[in-house]
Amino acid sequence: MTRALPILLVPAVALAAAVAAADPSGYLKPEGDPKTLAKAARHFREGVRYLEKGAPAPALRVFRRAAKLCPDFFEARYNVAKLEGQERGRDKGIAELEAINRDFPANVRAFNDLGQLLVETEPEAAARAFETAVTNGEKLLTDEAFKAAGQDTLAQLAVDLAFAYHNRGASRLAAGKLDEAEADFTRSIELNDANFFSHYGLGLALLQQGEYAAAKASFKRAKALKRSFPGCSIGLARAYLTETPPKPSFALAELKEAEALTGQTAEIEELYGDAYRLQANLDTALQRYEKALELGADPASIAFKRGLVAREQGDTETADKQFRECVKKTTEPTLQARAYTELGGLAEIEGDFRTAANYFGVAIASDPEAHAARLHLGLCLYRLGNQEQAEEYLAAAVAHYGDDPPEAAAEDVRLARKLLDKIRADRHNQTQTD
Repeated sequence: MTRALPILLVPAVALAAAVAAADPSGYLKPEGDPKTLAKAARHFREGVRYLEKGAPAPALRVFRRAAKLCPDFFEARYNVAKLEGQERGRDKGIAELEAINRDFPANVRAFNDLGQLLVETEPEAAARAFETAVTNGEKLLTDEAFKAAGQDTLAQLAVDLAFAYHNRGASRLAAGKLDEAEADFTRSIELNDANFFSHYGLGLALLQQGEYAAAKASFKRAKALKRSFPGCSIGLARAYLTETPPKPSFALAELKEAEALTGQTAEIEELYGDAYRLQANLDTALQRYEKALELGADPASIAFKRGLVAREQGDTETADKQFRECVKKTTEPTLQARAYTELGGLAEIEGDFRTAANYFGVAIASDPEAHAARLHLGLCLYRLGNQEQAEEYLAAAVAHYGDDPPEAAAEDVRLARKLLDKIRADRHNQTQTD
């Protein structure tokens, strides 16, 4: 099973010495008494210098002074909110950001950061915050008064809006909304091509949609921007292992790079096992799966893959045991369906078509997208003499695979087409006889 890769939520980074303004967006220069504004700006610059020295406590003190002198100084209040959250916890950070968003309802960055704080515990509220950040940013891009503010302001907006799109895309990806996530990551990249997180996120969305060539291109772009991030190599390894035909030697090269950056992990060891299994180096694959299990890999996933190895070794008894163990240890529908499909395949090989058909039916009930199970259920039903139901399942499977099925399914799809033709010819002949 290809498990979801980690989703990265990343913060917008303010231009260090920019002084924001008293407007609903927080981007323009504030208005007011020049002396007061100048004093607030000095405090702000002092806070920036403290941050550059790694001294958040005195930075917070002077940012507070700047915000007190000029309550509509967005950058000062934003930095107070961020530092308050670091010092006093998540709830305080949320409260500070919510206060900013009430006073600056057209801002992008604080809504984006609020979404980050809410995404794990309140995903719906996080989605609303990201949506507001994106909507605000797009409106500002078309606002004539804002366009006149100058290139530095527009550049900062582009950076902030790119991160907002990225974070909305990440939350959509986590919710399985792949098309919407892909669109958000693409827009983020349009706004800020240097943001490697969005190239990586786009790779994840494309990978889960089976668009392997495009996914690899995105991971490679992310890797070129930040070679020190192991997720890029892990994403490439997954693409090489799941595309048709798989390229396990390419995957192994990427996994070695990832391991050099992060050391042994359950994810990397499991992928090593997959690569060696695809190379028919089955003993080494089992060793890697065992190590992955020791490091905390999903026991159900490892049981399933041990079953695949045992099947390749011709040990159907062990394979059956491992697939049953997988079913027992997971509630994840796709993995359950794959395990039941494999159990059905073992029974089919033994000529027990009724048992096989039952397994294939359970697989489809677990995951309606279990197309291999649907194909083999049709084949089993035909052998059991149930031509009417066989036609239904075979027709659905043939329609799914089309004229260019993957190599692993090609022979069975050809057989399904022949059986469909025979079923329909028999029915036609019967009609003519009647």
